[in-house]
Amino acid sequence: MTTEQRDLTPSRTEVRDEHHTWWMELDGDGLTAVDSGGALAHVDVREDDDRVHLVFWLDDRLPGTVGTELTRRLFEHPALRHQRPVAASLPHRGVDVLTELRRHLAGATTHVAGATCLVVGRVR
Repeated sequence: MTTEQRDLTPSRTEVRDEHHTWWMELDGDGLTAVDSGGALAHVDVREDDDRVHLVFWLDDRLPGTVGTELTRRLFEHPALRHQRPVAASLPHRGVDVLTELRRHLAGATTHVAGATCLVVGRVR
C-alpha cells in the first residue's frame, strides 16, 4: 500500500437509480458498493512500481447499474492517474464492469482464464 492510499480520506456517497438505493464507500483498500443487505461489490486497489492492480468481487445479486457505477467511480481513486498501467481481474459474468473498464483504459486487452476475465491497459 502506498502512502497515497493510506492517506486517502474514507468517504461514503449515496447512489440511487429508479429501482435501488445503495452507497459507495471509498477507503485506502478500494471501493465498495453497499446496500441495506450488505456488500454488493468491491474493488481492491493495490499499487506497485509498475502498475495498479484491481481485483473485483461482484455479488450474485448485483442490481443492474451498480457494477457500472462502481467502476465509473473507481476511476476517481488517486492511484488511477492518467497513463498509469492497470491490470484488472473480474468475474467473466461482469460484462457491465468490463464495458466500463474499457471506457477508461487505452489499449486495453482482455483475456479469459476460467471464470476470471483479465484486463490490461493504461488509464485514459
